[in-house]
Amino acid sequence: MAKKAVGAVRWNLKRLMDERDIGSTEFARVLKIDVSNVTRWRQAEYLPQINEKRWIQIVSAINYICESRGNYRMLIQLDDLVEFRYTEQRDFDVDYSSGDIRKKPASKQKSKQKDADGGEKSTIAA
Repeated sequence: MAKKAVGAVRWNLKRLMDERDIGSTEFARVLKIDVSNVTRWRQAEYLPQINEKRWIQIVSAINYICESRGNYRMLIQLDDLVEFRYTEQRDFDVDYSSGDIRKKPASKQKSKQKDADGGEKSTIAA
């Protein structure tokens, strides 16, 4: 039986924006990106693949909007974007290492093919 993952890194962008009454359009304008990117980030439940530079830009944009409104008590730090849940059960196999951990490996199938001489040869398809 596959060992299931325990622990999660939760993405808090939606909660942080909602608490500060920051809309996706305003946020996209400050970051100079398309609003569809912001919508996708807001919908992410777990940590999306975002590079370090973008992570810092997200925090800076939230803080810029808060400062422009005079709401200095709502400023955030980098680690406010994530929440570590050490006991949360996840639905993927931790023993499978892949670029996309949610996908299972394709089963290896033996197939017989005719070689150039008309004989059969066995091959393994991955």
